[in-house]
Amino acid sequence: MSHFDFSPEEAFALLQRLVAVRSYPGEEAAVQQVVATWLQEQGLIPEFQPTANGQPNVLARIENGPGPTLLLNGHVDTVLAVEGWNCDPWQGERRDDYFYGLGAGDMKAGVVVNMLVARELARHKSAWRGTLIFSSVTDEEAYSQGAHALLATGLQADACIVTEPSFDQAIIGAPGKVLIRARATGKAAHGFYPWQGINAAIELARFIAQVCDAVPPLHHPRIPSSQTVLSFHSGSAQYVITLPEQAEALITRQIVPGETAEQVVEKLQDFANSLQSPAHFTFAVEPPYYPSFEFAEPDHRFTRAFCTASQQVLGAAVPFGYVPGVSDANLFNGQAGIPCFYWGPRCGNFHQCQEWVDLATIAPCASVIAETARQFLQ
Repeated sequence: MSHFDFSPEEAFALLQRLVAVRSYPGEEAAVQQVVATWLQEQGLIPEFQPTANGQPNVLARIENGPGPTLLLNGHVDTVLAVEGWNCDPWQGERRDDYFYGLGAGDMKAGVVVNMLVARELARHKSAWRGTLIFSSVTDEEAYSQGAHALLATGLQADACIVTEPSFDQAIIGAPGKVLIRARATGKAAHGFYPWQGINAAIELARFIAQVCDAVPPLHHPRIPSSQTVLSFHSGSAQYVITLPEQAEALITRQIVPGETAEQVVEKLQDFANSLQSPAHFTFAVEPPYYPSFEFAEPDHRFTRAFCTASQQVLGAAVPFGYVPGVSDANLFNGQAGIPCFYWGPRCGNFHQCQEWVDLATIAPCASVIAETARQFLQ
């Protein structure tokens, strides 16, 4: 049992309101206004926080005397709609306990959870002490400029829950991500006289064909990792009989604890040098960059509060696990050092058509998080 009670139908109605507002990265202002208006209607004091991409974060701070600070975080931006939806991605469609819509799972349902929890804790201040920070951020699906803006203020928190969709396990670790642009510079020449130049396309292709074997991702006993080539471009967009002087490729690599972007660049440069290519190779790290994160502390007060709360509400403690994807949790824990995990409603088909959320998990998720907050904020 929990000290807090949440209405599944209220949660669904609020979710519909958020999904109905298109919120691609760079277009989040309208849905953030919906979030802020609802918070204000519930008696909270929302604050718009500027970000680098001009789309505001929405914050609400509930102070209740001395004590720990808990951050609840979610993002309102979505990926772009793909072809093949069986319904309007923004109007969505309910089928029994499942709601289909763009961003319904990733992660507007999680934002709804945080909105409801913030309201209930504001209404029941006698049950806890400390500070609760609600944060609805932007741009997570692109460059995480919302989370970066939040951390740039010098945010201080003793713990953080990111309500990304993962109802069946709470995620306590994930690899980081480094994006590297590899460039090869050769020498232009007439295409009929290739021996007079250095073909940058061929030289970079030699590198790309072998790099994943020559510089494999590091192994970690718990955190998965991978590496792949995302794109390859060379020469001119216009047809010309000229050896390409420039070629470039984009490489994405997941990094594990202890691995840095600088180390990855050094390994790539060493491999390029080993090819003894006549071309010149350079490597540059580009945004977004995410450090790896791992919060595996079973005896931490935050961990114990969550385990106890999930046992009380769900009848069994939620297990902990790891995933290969990155999220803003990487920044809150891996960069800012805040004890953090992510856990939210059960969802599926992320970044695909027919994205869905299991509506029956939203209210229990809110109850677990509210009870976790009550027990931690003492």
